[in-house]
Amino acid sequence: PELHKVDEYVDDGYSGTNFERPDFKRMIQDIENRKINCIIVKDLSRLGREYIGAGNYIQKYFPQKNVRFIAINDNYDSLTANSSDRYMVVPGKNFVNESYCRDISIKSRSNQQVKRMNGEYIGSFVCYGYRKDEKDKNKIVPDEEAARVVQDIFAWKLMGLSANSIAAKLNERGTLSP
Repeated sequence: PELHKVDEYVDDGYSGTNFERPDFKRMIQDIENRKINCIIVKDLSRLGREYIGAGNYIQKYFPQKNVRFIAINDNYDSLTANSSDRYMVVPGKNFVNESYCRDISIKSRSNQQVKRMNGEYIGSFVCYGYRKDEKDKNKIVPDEEAARVVQDIFAWKLMGLSANSIAAKLNERGTLSP
């Protein structure tokens, strides 16, 4: 009952292995501006997965700023934590979070390397003129409609047309941008 939500800080798409995240920085600014005095995360890894940095925030920065820190799934609340939690359990879990992140990264890069060596496509998006195969996401195939546009572009270029002239021709035809 003594807690009320001030804001939510979400850094989707940013790695938790560092603290150079836009919403994390905004949260720190809100602490500095005394807008918040409690942080609640799902678990310790949601704050960050860099052992020393996470430890510094939990054990030094937050206490200095009188900010309560709660990690729900790790059953940690700085208001009620004992010295064992503060100086053994939390640092241990932060170390495991960083190690896990590093291990996953190594496995992921290794998996991607194997796929590349096998000639599999690993990109998120394909170049204009191609599409991902409907049956195999690691294979690209020509996009027939876009391939014709690419062929026209090359033919016009070989005829000596400038990029602006080619763009004008595509606009006249109603060809959509990729």
